[in-house]
Amino acid sequence: MSTDMYGVRVLSVDPDELRIDFRIFVVYYETAERGHMPPPDDPGFFFFLLWEASRGRAGFPDTATMLDFGWVERNAHRYVSRVERTADRNHPPTEEQWERLHDFYYERDGGWKDEDLLVSFDYRVHVTDRRRLEPLRAGDAWGTTMFRLNADTWTAEDAPHIPDLSAPAVELHPFASASGNLDHDALTWAEFSDDGRYLAVCSDENRVWVYDTADWTETAHVHAGEEWTVPVLMWVPGRHVLTVKTYPTPKNAGDTAQWAFDVDALEVVEAPFQAGYARSGDGAHRTVPNGAGEGGFDLVGEGKQAPRRISHAGRWDPIQCHAFSADGTRLFLGAQQNLYVIDPATAEVADAVPDASMRLFELASAPDGAYLAVASATRRHYLGLEPDRPHELCVWRMSDKKIIAGLQLDAYVEALAWSPDGSRLAVLLEPTGDGFHTGRTELAVFRTGPTRT
Repeated sequence: MSTDMYGVRVLSVDPDELRIDFRIFVVYYETAERGHMPPPDDPGFFFFLLWEASRGRAGFPDTATMLDFGWVERNAHRYVSRVERTADRNHPPTEEQWERLHDFYYERDGGWKDEDLLVSFDYRVHVTDRRRLEPLRAGDAWGTTMFRLNADTWTAEDAPHIPDLSAPAVELHPFASASGNLDHDALTWAEFSDDGRYLAVCSDENRVWVYDTADWTETAHVHAGEEWTVPVLMWVPGRHVLTVKTYPTPKNAGDTAQWAFDVDALEVVEAPFQAGYARSGDGAHRTVPNGAGEGGFDLVGEGKQAPRRISHAGRWDPIQCHAFSADGTRLFLGAQQNLYVIDPATAEVADAVPDASMRLFELASAPDGAYLAVASATRRHYLGLEPDRPHELCVWRMSDKKIIAGLQLDAYVEALAWSPDGSRLAVLLEPTGDGFHTGRTELAVFRTGPTRT
């Protein structure tokens, strides 16, 4: 007998309004540790409840499909359009209530013992088709072993602006054209030119590839020299000239050595030194690691403007990844778990998302900063992944700071780059398993404005 996680009761059904109201009881507790199942605020959970209630009716997937939780996460929005939690009860329980609670409760004749004591939540669930509601009547009740998933929740309004994660539009293998020893090489940097015509990628061993984004042909494959330690790739603002230099630190801040390459002329050239680790689209703002107590950056600008320290946390919170929006109005800083939004004009924190993830690895911003692509620690432990889990690629909607799409990867994300026109997201993927950093990094490009339903 499986252990139920939740109890389900139908409160009301309105087929004309494509709506059903549920009361969800928590029926599994760990009373010694004072823990219980969380609120299941997820379309995937309620899609599963509708399927359970359908009893094999046509129009619902078969059992094998429904037990593929990755499929459920990607497709729940086709069945459940919106979930609203309308009430909480006994959440969290008081100490006196904990003393009275048991670890397990099972459904008996449509009810549960101590219902007035159980943690419960009321939900209004909107569906896409009235046929989803046909099997259900007010008063129906059952226990379920289902748990909260992490289903996609993007809307028709989001769709034109976010990458379609269902499949890459382009997959490239840059190292296929490389020669020599690849035992310690991997792609670690990707940058679009300011006009989006080219995408350049750079490896640990200073190999550089440039692709024409019109047809993804390889425009150039060159070596940037031997002297750059942890190479940083950056385009000269407004030009098809890319540069490579050593990762900037407080200790080498005065170093102005770099390699520059004119992609149109296909030749090494001299170019103005491109300071910093990342820059805004117009080059007016650049970031330089400062080694300060918060583990963050200084903002440096054009002209005689003095460096400005970004005070993002007020405590030690080292930044793992960061990116400007293409319009230069926002700088996003990803610490290990926290996300900060900086106004480059003031170098002040404009917004923050505490505990954004168990771990943030890479991020890229849509041109206007309305959405972020983030590589983070997986939320999907229930997929049966190995302890050394690969990354998850997520899309954040910054208006409400919610993850609205996700893709579980079987690779590590080395870099992300969102094109200046917002039409493409480039992802450098390092395969897992033996041979890590041995010239196997792949380049995947996802298109925005998807043709999906």
